[in-house]
Amino acid sequence: MNNSKTEKMVNFIFVLVFVGMIFLPFCLLDTTEVIDSSLENRRMTMWPGWHFNQEINAWYGHYVEDRVAFRETAVRFYMDATYAVFGEFSEDLHMYGKDGEVFPADDGYIRAYQHLATDEELIDSLVTYLDRTNQYLEKQGIPFVFLAGLDKKTVYGEEMPDYIHVDTTKESIMEMLARKLTEKQVPYVIPVQELRDAKQVERVYNQKYDSAHWNARGAMIGLRLLNEKVREMDPDVPLLTEDVFTASSEEKTLEFISLPITEQVPVYMLKSEYGDSILADGSLLDVLPHVAGTGIQHYLNENALSDKTILILQDSFLDGKQDFFAYRYQNVYMISRQNYESMQYYVETLKPDVVVFENAERAFVDDLYAYTNLANVTYE
Repeated sequence: MNNSKTEKMVNFIFVLVFVGMIFLPFCLLDTTEVIDSSLENRRMTMWPGWHFNQEINAWYGHYVEDRVAFRETAVRFYMDATYAVFGEFSEDLHMYGKDGEVFPADDGYIRAYQHLATDEELIDSLVTYLDRTNQYLEKQGIPFVFLAGLDKKTVYGEEMPDYIHVDTTKESIMEMLARKLTEKQVPYVIPVQELRDAKQVERVYNQKYDSAHWNARGAMIGLRLLNEKVREMDPDVPLLTEDVFTASSEEKTLEFISLPITEQVPVYMLKSEYGDSILADGSLLDVLPHVAGTGIQHYLNENALSDKTILILQDSFLDGKQDFFAYRYQNVYMISRQNYESMQYYVETLKPDVVVFENAERAFVDDLYAYTNLANVTYE
């Protein structure tokens, strides 16, 4: 009898522990407003607010996945174990290409590289939105340019592993997007060839650090192309030049595994005579409509090279790149692209002289699917 009671007690404790292991991480969600993960090299999903529509619903799942307790400990253990046993990164996050190059390794990224994730319906929805936006702004004499932030695989594709094959009979995402934007006569900068040419003489994406984005040199090339495109429509916009920056390099470290990645990366620092008068103002977050958890930033520079205003609906490739604009424009408004439905309100309220819409290539296999109203946005 005693043995039976003991066995039941052990089973009961086991069940409690098992249930606790399942539910405790969800009960201890980290609700800190902003969490930047150095381990995963990204900002964790922010709380989207209480909404009940298809576009926002997907973000609730992302929020829980990113904020669950012990997440970073579990991810670190998995990555360390994978590296210890196989000498490779976790296949869910990063992988080695040739010559020590590091690339993202998620399924969507790889399928996009193979030309197997080119979703024409999604691209058509974005192009419809960009075309309507361009027509609306054209009527008001406001230059509009779409900017694509390219995946490293698109520029350094020859460094991807040989065992990942590309279906060259199909268009890549960027090829189809460029073709359709050309057909609609929407001004755009998709700097595939320019960055491929530049990489012959310098690194435009780092070998290991931040494999998802261009480095400072790549950004300079891409943003000078953007500047040239804008100046085709408004020659009075000041040139983006390198001489106003101090170019240097600094050591960056990223903890993917127990042996951290360390790399010297290029850095541009705006010279004090151009940058000291730039003031950052985040108060518009309390004034302008926006999707909860997204950002709105205003940079004011009374000593800018022009009195012009630029409105940028931005993705991650322009994070931290305000200095490339703020010494040339008196007002720089950088708003998360998730707020695309409020474009007309922003234009009417902020009265920009130039409008830019930036989208990372990565988004076409990630969160752009949640933007279900792209093709439904109209302008009055």
